[in-house]
Amino acid sequence: MTKQTKKALTGLEWAIAQTVNKPQQEDEFTAEEFARASNLGITQARNRLDRMTGQGQLSKRKVLMDGRQTNLFRKAD
Repeated sequence: MTKQTKKALTGLEWAIAQTVNKPQQEDEFTAEEFARASNLGITQARNRLDRMTGQGQLSKRKVLMDGRQTNLFRKAD
């Protein structure tokens, strides 16, 4: 394997590693989980989570879960 091919593979491997989602952590939750736990409809739950995220109370990250893009929320640091 040439040095250029090795460098390209290293870059490719790095890019793939960046797209692999870290699994949901114990302190993270989805909008659906929040809606169920707070007895809110999903739209109300998402609105409340978006507002809390905008106010800096929560942080969120996007992940793929069951082939769908999902936001995971956690209390902001």
